[in-house]
Amino acid sequence: MVEDKASKTPLLSEDGVKMLKRESMERPRENPPGGVPIALRTVFHAVLGRGRFWQSWSKRFVMAKWIVKGHAVMGLDGVRTPFGPGEVAIYLPSNPHQFWATDEVNEIWWFTADGPMAEQLVFDLDLHAGIFSCGEPPVDLLGQMMESLRDHSIQGHRKSSLLAIRAWYQLAEAIQAPAIPSEIVRAKHIMQQEYANPDLSVEILAQKLHYHRGSLSRLFHKHTGTTIIQYLSEVRLQAVRSMLQHTDSKIVDVAKKCGFRDVTYFCSWLRRHTGSTPKNLRYKTRSAQPAD
Repeated sequence: MVEDKASKTPLLSEDGVKMLKRESMERPRENPPGGVPIALRTVFHAVLGRGRFWQSWSKRFVMAKWIVKGHAVMGLDGVRTPFGPGEVAIYLPSNPHQFWATDEVNEIWWFTADGPMAEQLVFDLDLHAGIFSCGEPPVDLLGQMMESLRDHSIQGHRKSSLLAIRAWYQLAEAIQAPAIPSEIVRAKHIMQQEYANPDLSVEILAQKLHYHRGSLSRLFHKHTGTTIIQYLSEVRLQAVRSMLQHTDSKIVDVAKKCGFRDVTYFCSWLRRHTGSTPKNLRYKTRSAQPAD
């Protein structure tokens, strides 16, 4: 648990950003507790000054971050995008990111969740890494989530898990997204069905949809906040995680079934997205799985 109330002496983050107020609750730094598919990890509320703030990237958890007052910048895959009140930044384990507070005074809320199904839930809700319009943060719910982390019993873990799931569902409903064009729906369906094809590419998708390659790429990014290649990588990554957790298939077979001809490249790709080798990821996903 970490909890620091407002004081006359400003606090400093690991990166030296001045914090005028900080209150947070964090589950002990350990693997997700058994018995819950999605585990609440951290709830954080702070008022801070200008600068790059705290942890740049984790390959373990999903995060939602709101700006209540002030403005910030989200760095995602080398691209910096500003966001402020009324918007939320979503981070996924497969996307390296950074965060900068840009005003003299900035108020933020965020929460993180991990567990064997955390990333899959966000993905199934059709949420992706990026910045989205969503209205005010659910402060009352976030307060309940923070309080639930005080209880380290299995009942406490289950309560905080349900609250985290509720928060992600509310966020999915709150995000104000325009109607998705049929071409985007069909493109997603093709990638979800044909990710095992190593030749699947933006150009192949465009041909199947009878659409101009560049126009399809721009349309997809506009309505999803991510690129076609990033989305295909997310689909393949979910398939890899599932195969490693639920089957004893050889690594070379996992690679082939998930769209990779070269197992060496597959191992390099997986390490880049998860920080783990296939063998280590298999161990982690199975050890994190709730016991029967």
